[in-house]
Amino acid sequence: MTDVFLLSKIQLLGLFGINKLIHTKDTRAGLKAMGMGIVFLMLGAEAVFFSYMISAGYAAIGLVELVPAISLLLFSLITLVYTLIHSSTTLFGFSDFDIIMSLPVSKSSVILSRLLTVYLGNVIFGGVVLIPALVVFMNVTESPVILWLSALLIWLLAPLLPMIVSMFIGVVITDISVRFRHKNLVITLLSLTVTLGTLALSFSIQSMDMDLLADLGLQLGNAIRYLYPPAALVTAALWKRSVLALTGFAFLSITASALFVFLLSKVYTNINNALFTQHTRSAYRVTQLYAKPPNKALYRRELKLLTSYPVYLLNTCFGSVMMVGSILLLKVFGSRQISDMLELPGLSVMLQHMAPFFPAIFVTMSSTTAASLNMEGKHRWILNSLPVSTKAVFDSKIMVNLTVLLPAILFSSALLSMTFPFKFITVLMIFITPTVYALFIAVVGLSVNLRFLKYDWKSPQEAVKQSMSVIVTMLIGLAAIAAPVALGLSLPQWNQYITVAATFILAAITVGLYRSLGRFSTKKFLG
Repeated sequence: MTDVFLLSKIQLLGLFGINKLIHTKDTRAGLKAMGMGIVFLMLGAEAVFFSYMISAGYAAIGLVELVPAISLLLFSLITLVYTLIHSSTTLFGFSDFDIIMSLPVSKSSVILSRLLTVYLGNVIFGGVVLIPALVVFMNVTESPVILWLSALLIWLLAPLLPMIVSMFIGVVITDISVRFRHKNLVITLLSLTVTLGTLALSFSIQSMDMDLLADLGLQLGNAIRYLYPPAALVTAALWKRSVLALTGFAFLSITASALFVFLLSKVYTNINNALFTQHTRSAYRVTQLYAKPPNKALYRRELKLLTSYPVYLLNTCFGSVMMVGSILLLKVFGSRQISDMLELPGLSVMLQHMAPFFPAIFVTMSSTTAASLNMEGKHRWILNSLPVSTKAVFDSKIMVNLTVLLPAILFSSALLSMTFPFKFITVLMIFITPTVYALFIAVVGLSVNLRFLKYDWKSPQEAVKQSMSVIVTMLIGLAAIAAPVALGLSLPQWNQYITVAATFILAAITVGLYRSLGRFSTKKFLG
């Protein structure tokens, strides 16, 4: 087990640049890390608050016995999605695979160390949902100290089963994808499909929850136990105080994990080797060479960079997919039904008043440029050595971001404009406003990335998900949405003027930021 802890320690120190932060004397690096820590603490505090309030709400209406099952189900869904996103880069295809596998350690130790890293992430991120709910349950039921220890054990064991399920799905996806020439694109598409399926399941569970609350929780509890049997064991362990149920939950979680590690160790090396293998249709022969204009060549290079890393493509393009999916749901189910499902009264009125900003919300989640310079990594010298201008490099990165967003905006805006009886000016702004936001988020992402460069990553996951530039860009985008929406809802009679004014102001800011990019040179940020 010493090997497992040493490998885990190395990987954990590499996360969020912790090792570099410990040994650096750069004050700016410390301030950046402090800023990122504050952002994560704020997000965590918000999640804790919502979990506590929802659990307290169930307790207030006499359904406290449902709190462990519901919180465990939500915890499991978070773990499932988080692990699925990370499995493709944590378990497979990591850049230092050859170095790690050449060490005098077993394959099981490597797998365990990687699983332990993901497990700790799940314990922390899922814990902000599970722990407040269990605290409410314990306080309301006046549980003894021994039951608090049982709750602690459940929290530590809860990530294992959904982790194994998610990792198994990741193994299957990776095993299928390595048989294809464009394996990274296949991994992304399959991962996206499974992630959307998980979110759809979560949405359907929430809808069913609202319908069954009228039966005072009996049917709801049965439904959750049917959908996720371990929830029945947790409920019995805490509500009925069954030692047998707690033992069964622990045995199931630990046994499933051990079996997964054993089976994966048999095929682990083969799958990773296949990921690094290049497939060709036939032997290469020089026939005829084609020259392309520099701008087109840079655009194709940037597009290839985006599709070469599943975690990069999945995280930066997910907003576009969510935009199309959300507006499709709105068209199929109607705003009234979705308002009832999400417990958001007045959603229909809100959408009609501020419709142009609805697709723009998802646009701000899809900035490929926020990590595009980070993704150059150790190969940035290639871009630096090309005989092209800095403007051409920036334009290629912005164009790829627009390629991801504009088709989704066009389809979503057309669908949204047919959902409600909008006025002509509103229909026009439904197309224009998200397009301006797409230009804005592309330029802002690049501007922010220039100030928070991260080239020393070992895994693309670090460059995309652990980058200050990505977090800052998303916060700026949400602020740019929140300000006009809040103003428009406060002054509904002026909402059209506010929408037009906000769009023009944002367009002017975008032009100013784009011009400011001209003072950078490739020698400065790629050197």
